[in-house]
Amino acid sequence: MQMEKKFKITYNESNVQGSVAYILVKEFDLTPNVLKANISGDGSGIMIVSVIGDETTIDKAMERIKECGYSVCSVMDHIHKDEEKCWSCGACVSVCPTKSIVVDEDYRVVVNYSSCIACGSCIDACSVKALRLVI
Repeated sequence: MQMEKKFKITYNESNVQGSVAYILVKEFDLTPNVLKANISGDGSGIMIVSVIGDETTIDKAMERIKECGYSVCSVMDHIHKDEEKCWSCGACVSVCPTKSIVVDEDYRVVVNYSSCIACGSCIDACSVKALRLVI
């Protein structure tokens, strides 16, 4: 049965030139989608990737990625909203590229975690720092 799982993959200067996507496609016939990638000046960085395929195959593929020296952790809820800090100004709503953040009928900001791609745009837009990335 096909499913989607999201992962945070951390790399360093020794493996930054490797291709995680190539391994997922060529060795496991999975469908990856890189949602976010950041590389720092020292060659280390992170990639948030969505992978579509059979659950067992995805799990085997992540083990293979770990064998290549990458750190892999599953991503569940991407954004955490601090209800006490948030005053529902809507700044995060306007910058969300997937429309995963909306204002509900009670004028409260609500995050749809299933469509969130963890891009961080909302975090940067929040002036009161009520949003943070949780991985």
